[in-house]
Amino acid sequence: MARRDMSLYCERLQERDIPQVREIVESFMDYDLERIRAFLSGKQNLAFAAKLDGKVIGLIYGYTLTRMDGKGPQFFMYSVDIHPAYQDRGYGSKFVQYAVDWARDNGYSESFVPTDKDNPRACRVYEKAGMAHSKTDCDRMYVIEYKEKNGGFYETGSV
Repeated sequence: MARRDMSLYCERLQERDIPQVREIVESFMDYDLERIRAFLSGKQNLAFAAKLDGKVIGLIYGYTLTRMDGKGPQFFMYSVDIHPAYQDRGYGSKFVQYAVDWARDNGYSESFVPTDKDNPRACRVYEKAGMAHSKTDCDRMYVIEYKEKNGGFYETGSV
C-alpha cells in the first residue's frame, strides 16, 4: 500500500528498491549500501521512503517484534529521518502516519518509537500522527554497545 498526499508519496521499501535507498543515502544520510541491502532482505526488518515531487526526502526503518502473548506483532520504529530542508512542514507526521497505518493494515497490534521527552519537535511529529506517549514518564533507554573485533563482539559499556 503506497499513499500520495499533497504530492508526498510514501511506500514500503523492499530489497529491489536499492536504487531508491541509494538516493536517500547520497542525499542526506551516511549508510553503507551493502548493509542496507542486508537490512532490506531481513524478514523482520521494515523500511519506508517518503518522496516529494519524485525526490526522496525521508526514511523510516524499524523492526517487527513478535509477541509472546498471542497478540499481533509490534512495529518498533527505530529511526525516523526527514531531510533537514523539509523539516517543520508537516511531512514528518504524514510520513509517520503512513508507517503506522501500514502496520495496522498488516495485522500489527502496536507501533512505537522511542524519543526523548525533551525533544518537542519529535514529540509533535508523533502526536500529530496519532501516537500518544506511554503512561510511564520514562525517557531513559539503557544500552550496552558491542564493538566488533576479530570476527566477534566485545562489551564497551554504555553509550
